This record gives sequence, structure tokens and C-alpha cells, in this order.
Amino acid sequence: MPTAIYTEPVTDTMAWTGADFTSKEDFAFDLSARNVVALESILAKTAHKDRDDITPEDARHPDLDDDLARLYRDVMFGKGLACVRGFPVEQHSIEELERIYWAFCTHLGYLVSNNSFGHRMVRVQEEILPGGVQPARGTKSRAELAMHNDAADILALLCVYPAAQGGESQFASGPAAHNRVLAERPDLLEVLYRGFPHHRRSEQPDDQPDVTPYDVPVFSQIDGRICINFTYSSILPAMHALGREFTPQEVEAVDLLRNILVEQQVEFRLESGEAAVANNFAMCHSRSDFVSSNDPKKARCFLRAWMEVPREDRRLPIGREYFHMENKDLRLGYDVVEGRDGTIARNDYKNVNAELADMFKAAQAKPKVKNT
Repeated sequence: MPTAIYTEPVTDTMAWTGADFTSKEDFAFDLSARNVVALESILAKTAHKDRDDITPEDARHPDLDDDLARLYRDVMFGKGLACVRGFPVEQHSIEELERIYWAFCTHLGYLVSNNSFGHRMVRVQEEILPGGVQPARGTKSRAELAMHNDAADILALLCVYPAAQGGESQFASGPAAHNRVLAERPDLLEVLYRGFPHHRRSEQPDDQPDVTPYDVPVFSQIDGRICINFTYSSILPAMHALGREFTPQEVEAVDLLRNILVEQQVEFRLESGEAAVANNFAMCHSRSDFVSSNDPKKARCFLRAWMEVPREDRRLPIGREYFHMENKDLRLGYDVVEGRDGTIARNDYKNVNAELADMFKAAQAKPKVKNT
């Protein structure tokens, strides 16, 4: 069931708006030369291991541990967003960089699977389907992505190569959005705390339904810590699949929140060697459309990792109804479904027909907010 509605303004450091920042310098976290040397030493000492077998213990280093613990605290309990700069992109192959990045990410939590195929780190890079069709899967498309949440406690996106044009990142604070709804339309909070069904895009095990058999709250809270879980491109197809119409009040609530998130976002461009690290259930994120370099070796490429943190640090309430997947032991990310062909995940969703794929794409478009 939904949590109690929080009716006081949130005043902590997580409740920021884009106007509070002048540039990404305001939330930058620079890796020191010692940090980079430590990461490269971990790369060398784990050369005999597969990337996914590098453990948190392997990644411990006296020149790294305290600094990344500070980063973790800021992401989980401070601003909730950091631009980590200084990854040695030019000095390493992408395979080596993935291993360095994996070691870095283990300091932030347990890396969970990004899909039902078991991919715990994915390359966000455009891939065109036959006939020049853009995939519905956002990690393989160049299209803009509307504000949404991912499926873990911490999201980390490392820029290997930026786009030639576009591809800016946007983040918006959930607590700050909650403050706006509370101030402007408190009557709509009940709708948002109740939530909506989510489409699982065929990532669930075959014996589970495509649409959640419960509504996933958009807002929830634990002792005033606001959680946001809002992905319109999962909500709209789910409502369609169920034959369920939005009520007028639900339309108002969704439209208001979508507009607030865009109005209050911070936007910045990640350059090569920079990573955005965010508290996923404290904020939504999006991306502008982009054009990649004509040089295929320099095509826009990001590395994405999702981390699960200890339950006592989580912002998302513990319970089946707060998350769109029914994973074993209420884990985040996606349970691996044995026997699935992992190559499918490289370009598009499994068993999603053209009508639903078009709906996913349409719902990923951002609302056009009028300048006031």
C-alpha cells in the first residue's frame, strides 16, 4: 500500500532546482592523480579475472577508499548528484576502461543486472535496426529520452565519447518536485502516491505478466525522505495494455509532474572521462537527442552501471508494490532469465510488437514547457 503522504516542505540538500547551480562545477567530484593510479593498479592486479568477477575486496585501495566513501555519502545523503571527472579514457582500451569503471562502481554498491540477460554493465551507444529504424530501447537509440528513473539505487553513466551534437544530460530532484506539487496542487499528491501500473517491456520471467498487477507509487516517503519513481514511457503502455483510461485528475497529475521536472532540471554535457553519478530514487534523469561522430570509432558511447546499496541506506521503500519487477528477495535491477539470447538486448526489447514499440518511443518524448 502507498506510504503516508508527506505534507511538509522538504528542506534538505537533495531538494535543489537547476537554478541553484551555475554549472556542473557546483557538483563536480575530481578524481585525483592518486585515485587514478590506484584504479590502474587494481586493473593490473585483477588482469587474471573476468570483469564481472572483480569484487569489492579487489577494488579496495588506501588511495581510493576514503575519497569514494565521501562520494557515496554525498550521492546518498547530500546533493544526490555528482559529476565525477578524470577517468583515464585516452590511456586505455574500452575493455580496460570497463574494468576500471567496474572497480570504481563497486565502491558505490553491488552492480545489478541492467536487463534480464544478465548484463551488469552496458554500453549506451546507437544501433540502427534493419530499415533504419530507431530502437525503442533507449540505450541503443539516438532519440531524446524524457525524465525517468532506472531500476537501482545508484545510477552511474561514464562518457567514453560524447556526441558530435546534442546528447546533453538532465537531472531533476524528486524532493524539489514534491515541494512544487505540494505548494501548487496538493490535491494531486494522493494520485501520485497511489501511482500507476508499469509495463515491464518483456524483461520479466516468462511466468509473470507484462504489466505490473499493482500500481507503483510515483512518490513515497520514509521519515520525510522523498522517493520518486516515475517513468511515463512505462506507465502509458501499461495503461494501454490494460485498457485502462487515465482519469482527469490522473492526467492533471502526470502533466504537472512532467512539466515541473523539466522546469526544475539541471542540464549539462558530459565530456570524455566524466561520469554522472546519481541517487536514482531521489531524482529523475533524461537526455536530449544527439548526432554521433562520423568516425565510428568515436561514436557517442557511455558506460552505464546500476548499483544496489544496503537496505538501511535505501530511499525506495522495501516492498513488492514499490518496484516494477518482482525480483527474488526484492532485489533491484532485473533477475536473469536463463536461456534467453543476450544478443537481443543489444538492440531492442524481446517480444514487443511494433505498436507497443511506437508507444514506448512516443512516451519518451519530453513535454514542451512554455518559457515564462
